[in-house]
Amino acid sequence: MTNPRSKVAVEGLQYIAFFMLFAWITAFFDYNLFSLLLCAAACFVLYFFRDPDRKTPEDPYAVIAPADGKVVAIERNIEESFLNREMVCVSIFLSITDCHINRFPITGRVSATKYIPGRFHKAYLDLASSENERLATLVETEDKDQIVIVQIAGIIARRIVSYLSLGDRLQKGDRFGMIKFGSRVDLYLPTKCEVSVKVGDKTRGGETIIGWLREK
Repeated sequence: MTNPRSKVAVEGLQYIAFFMLFAWITAFFDYNLFSLLLCAAACFVLYFFRDPDRKTPEDPYAVIAPADGKVVAIERNIEESFLNREMVCVSIFLSITDCHINRFPITGRVSATKYIPGRFHKAYLDLASSENERLATLVETEDKDQIVIVQIAGIIARRIVSYLSLGDRLQKGDRFGMIKFGSRVDLYLPTKCEVSVKVGDKTRGGETIIGWLREK
């Protein structure tokens, strides 16, 4: 697994360089207003691609949020990408101002991945889970529990980034990817999982406890 690590996600460096280059060019030709706008755009992109450190809870049974954002749904749905059985789905919507680095919710091994092409509905809508472009990852823990993480592209986000390879073993809180410019992450958990968040709660990827795979 290749896991880029810096205070700014490497995926954003090309955008920052682009805006700064044209800011310098426009300033050189005395287009000062355009230069300031381009500098502002570079600053926003720098902020968007931030990659802060997080303190991940040590409880081995705690499932942590895979992303910053807002819980928009908690439902029992059939997980169709791999397991074809009922699971608890916790959906987190990431606005354009949220940190978009995705983090592993539990220590485990990547058993399978599946890319599903689709549309680009607004990510907070329910139909985004079934119709939008998405990348599903099946994870198996040492206790043989299985969870599924689904990265979903939104109306602005058009590229899902994953650092994962089949067979990778990650620790809870490890960075595993991102979705550019507004998105959604669905986390499918076993029905036995005790969910500790509710709709409307704000989450911090790598820190907020979503639930427990064993009774706390």
